[in-house]
Amino acid sequence: MQKLSRAIRLSLVGLVLATGAFAADVENPPVFNASAVLGQAAQGPGYRIEERVGSDGYLRIYDVETPWGMLAVHGDAMMQLRLKEIGALNAMERTATSKEFGDALVKAGLKPVEFAGKLVTDPAGTVKSTVSGVGSLFNSIGSGIRNAGKTKESAAAGITGAAKQRRLIAYEYGIDPYTDLPPLKEKLDQLSRAAAAGGLAVTGAFILIPGAAGTVISNVSGAETLNQMVRDYSAAQLMDMNRKELRRMGASADVAEEFLTNPHYTPTDATAITGALSGMGQLRNVDALLSRATEAANREQAYFLRRRVELMAAQQLAAGNITGFVALDGVPFPMATTRDGGLVGLFPLDALSWTAETSEAATELTTAARAAGFNGPLSFGITGTATPLAQKHVAKLGWTLAQRVGQ
Repeated sequence: MQKLSRAIRLSLVGLVLATGAFAADVENPPVFNASAVLGQAAQGPGYRIEERVGSDGYLRIYDVETPWGMLAVHGDAMMQLRLKEIGALNAMERTATSKEFGDALVKAGLKPVEFAGKLVTDPAGTVKSTVSGVGSLFNSIGSGIRNAGKTKESAAAGITGAAKQRRLIAYEYGIDPYTDLPPLKEKLDQLSRAAAAGGLAVTGAFILIPGAAGTVISNVSGAETLNQMVRDYSAAQLMDMNRKELRRMGASADVAEEFLTNPHYTPTDATAITGALSGMGQLRNVDALLSRATEAANREQAYFLRRRVELMAAQQLAAGNITGFVALDGVPFPMATTRDGGLVGLFPLDALSWTAETSEAATELTTAARAAGFNGPLSFGITGTATPLAQKHVAKLGWTLAQRVGQ
């Protein structure tokens, strides 16, 4: 069972904050039962989560059995994302023998065996759009040229209309059209090609997942606006809009470009991060956050950073005390600076425990924070809970710990 990378482990030192004095007073990470954590969602159509769920001191680590093999999922946030994707994939598969889809393919002159996707269509329906079709077509020209080769949408897909159909289909299911889950990527490819080649209307006649629409992004205001943007604009257009907004917020051109072209962030991720930052008001040193974000080396790290920024946006909306960001020496993730000269770190952690690793790593952050001159209040919040031992040592060190933030 894999553990989080060293980069993530070190970045989370802001969550355990020890001075090394308590290094001997440590514990093993707890083990959980999937049925206790997830309830009925521990098992469903197309998947089964192993009952024993380990943790590494920060996140729960799930092993998911699926028809296409075992899937390792790190953290509750990523687990919820995967459950949504598996549900969408299963819903698509359930339409495999649908007469409506088969008839539509025949009418379009397509062979069902060629397009193994299962798409229910509503020829009379429409999808509400925030831009006109003609306007969107013209607006995409410049973006496509400026961002050629930098986005996840191919030129061929754009020409055939498959890229647009992919976004429409994903919107109906409330999933990211740029998902990295291989079987879902394949299914979206099949459906979008069929829809584009046959001129089929993709609308609400889908077999929808309950609560799917409007949940590509969660726990952040403006969720539906994000979903509509991802649906209505190409990846290249989103990149242009994000680049412009990041520059407006003070990000340097080089750092913004490196962030936007990091392949581990989907265009949806980049738009969510940019939108969350934009909604936080005037911020100092946005480059400190983006420069650390550019270092994400895999999808897990990228999604973790996205959730962090979303949490900070929610905190800013509630308290309005964040003034900017700082990149501390040796700490892979940035911390937020506050009006009272302190630091705050918000992290999507499930189960914080006081292990030898977290205790050792904590020393590095504490030293770095004080060396950087931050002598004000130091606090952090986690989306999950901390063990009694972790809570005790955090309290002894004078750090404020908030649990279940964003719930």
